[in-house]
Amino acid sequence: MRASLEPVLAILGKPHVRFFVPVFQRVYAWTGPQCDQLLVDTLQAGRDGVAHFLGTMIYLPDTEQPDGAQRGIAALGVIDGQQRLTTLTLMLAALRDVLREGSEDDKVLAVAIDREYLRAPDGGAKLTLSRADAATLDAIVAGEGEITMVGEPSRFLVQSFERFTARMRGEGFDREALWRGLKELRTVAVELGPNDSPQQVFESLNAKGRPLTTADLLRNTLLMTYGFEEQERLFALYWGPIERAFRRFSPDQDLYIDAALHQWLVGAAPQIRAAKRDELYGAFKEHLEEIKRRGVSLEEVLRSLNSSCLAFAADPASTLARPHLDWVIAKPKGRISQRKLFGD
Repeated sequence: MRASLEPVLAILGKPHVRFFVPVFQRVYAWTGPQCDQLLVDTLQAGRDGVAHFLGTMIYLPDTEQPDGAQRGIAALGVIDGQQRLTTLTLMLAALRDVLREGSEDDKVLAVAIDREYLRAPDGGAKLTLSRADAATLDAIVAGEGEITMVGEPSRFLVQSFERFTARMRGEGFDREALWRGLKELRTVAVELGPNDSPQQVFESLNAKGRPLTTADLLRNTLLMTYGFEEQERLFALYWGPIERAFRRFSPDQDLYIDAALHQWLVGAAPQIRAAKRDELYGAFKEHLEEIKRRGVSLEEVLRSLNSSCLAFAADPASTLARPHLDWVIAKPKGRISQRKLFGD
């Protein structure tokens, strides 16, 4: 593990480098308040000329991408810092687009921002997101006016980008202070080595901030074991269908998927008990350690989870599923309802 305090633009501007978000990471989720705060902090840093610490960025070099190596482009998987790095990319793309409408000097800076911080040497996006987010960010970085793409764009990415663009086009907005502030942003850049545990680092860092769901933690634990290329295959084959199947339960998606995971765990490891919902991931980790000792592959676990969870999603009102939904919402057992006791 190597760590150093560096300007964020020095990280994004590394030549012959592309950052990508591994498939086990959550999709982009920042909204107005987080974006506004980052913009305020950046403008303040630019006005005061004082460095602003943005947090830690952790990445892991991908040694399994021969195509990138042949083109002389190093691929770095972002283990922590995805939300901040993505938001900064959106901010830079918005600033580039607004500067294109200004003076000749503005246009020169717009070209530099596009070349150094938004695009890799092969012309592709400097930052590649995972899953549904990838095409939307690619379209924003392309900077060809209206965001056009095949399929539905990622809502949070578009909202954040348009929010930045509107602010920068507003009367009296200080673009020079913003650019100075972007150069004052600092991060502790941590490069993991082959003997470091990405999952351990990920869990430790994400113990703060917005809590990870059981599904987030379990997905990461199962997929981080593999290389990035294999992660993509396993996600597409097993985990992606689970996430799509449970989207119809939004906004209670997490509740339903936890119930489905509990049903699978009770069937696969009845000797391991989770007394309540926040103990479910710990019970899974205990079972996965036992599985490893027995020499069972994690792909077998993913295959079994996929089958069980899809069946649950197809019929959540079944007699098999109902007890696990009751467990998730901590519904008491054996209590006579008021309706049965007193009537309507």
